[in-house]
Amino acid sequence: MASVDVDRVLEMLRDPNVESAEIATAAGVSREEAGRAARLVHGIARAKAEELATLPGVLAVAAARAALAASRTDALAALAAHPEKEVAKEAKRGLHLLKIRGVAVPEVPAPAPPPAAAAPAEPPLAAYASAIDGRGEQAVWLPRILPGKGIEVGQVVISDSAGLLELQVAVLGRKEWRQLGKALVAQGAAMGVGEIDRGRAHALAAAARARNDRSGQRVPDGADRWLSQLGAAPPLPDPAASFPPLPEDEERDAVSASAKLHDLPLLKSWMADEEFLRGIAAKLDEILVSPLYLDERQRQEQLARVVSQAAETYLDEERRALLSSRLFAVAAHLADRGDDAHARLAAATARAIASGAAATSVPFARLLVAKAFPPAGPSAPGPAASPPDSESPLIVAPR
Repeated sequence: MASVDVDRVLEMLRDPNVESAEIATAAGVSREEAGRAARLVHGIARAKAEELATLPGVLAVAAARAALAASRTDALAALAAHPEKEVAKEAKRGLHLLKIRGVAVPEVPAPAPPPAAAAPAEPPLAAYASAIDGRGEQAVWLPRILPGKGIEVGQVVISDSAGLLELQVAVLGRKEWRQLGKALVAQGAAMGVGEIDRGRAHALAAAARARNDRSGQRVPDGADRWLSQLGAAPPLPDPAASFPPLPEDEERDAVSASAKLHDLPLLKSWMADEEFLRGIAAKLDEILVSPLYLDERQRQEQLARVVSQAAETYLDEERRALLSSRLFAVAAHLADRGDDAHARLAAATARAIASGAAATSVPFARLLVAKAFPPAGPSAPGPAASPPDSESPLIVAPR
């Protein structure tokens, strides 16, 4: 604007013989704006102040000088609030001159303060979940912001067959929640605890609650109210959909290598149901004391035969469906943590079990029974893993 002769532009705006294209070139504006400014300046005595205030740059400065000449204090006041500093400065100068001449001028309102910068959006809270265990159970920690109060944390234990088993709710400060999250990951390694999307955690809890109605499992006190406060849950995706079958040779090799899954901390405790194993243990005890075997070799062969047959018996239709579903959930958990190799093994094993493959052809399935009875001799299945101690930071104390 500094290089434009404003007085020359004003003369051109006042001259009805000057074309708008010529004004546009001189002022460096569009022809439409030049024509609009010319109409306003020609009729400055009647021009609307708010329309004058919408003129751009040099045209607005020229209009301010025209308004001064016409003693249009209202127009100058409107132009004094123009967003361009040079326009506002020219309009205020005009008001000052009129005031010196004894003309009553309106107060120029102070410019509105710039809008406060919006607070940065708070990142969504993470949720946490343990890997599903051999009984189909897992723990989920689902946070919710309570404005002015802190973070409400719902800790639930869910079962893929029974539904929602336990619920504890506590309100923590943000710092406490961050510390709890770190402790969950650090101390929950054996349980496979890791961060998951909050929507998925919500979906897991809601899907578990729906299973209570089918299984008859008692719903924990306050669970329905807690879930209603969370709003509608997103649908729970089927983890199997993320694991299409491998090429035939790779699929076969993965199933053959499935025994390696039992070496993972997440799956070390996976065995057949304890009651089922106790029944097998009783049969093995009978073989150990039976006088019917000619030598120890025959006895060991019979022991191995019973264990092999037991694995086949164990995998009835219902258990196959549950075991396959659990292995797909484990595959998703492993993939989320970057262990794609074991995720492929788990998914291939899940497909083999679901398809009805014989337990003897799926090493993982066979070991669900066999590892409870090492070759040295039968032993009753060990006690189930103990739940975390109530003082552990893995457990949120009830309110």
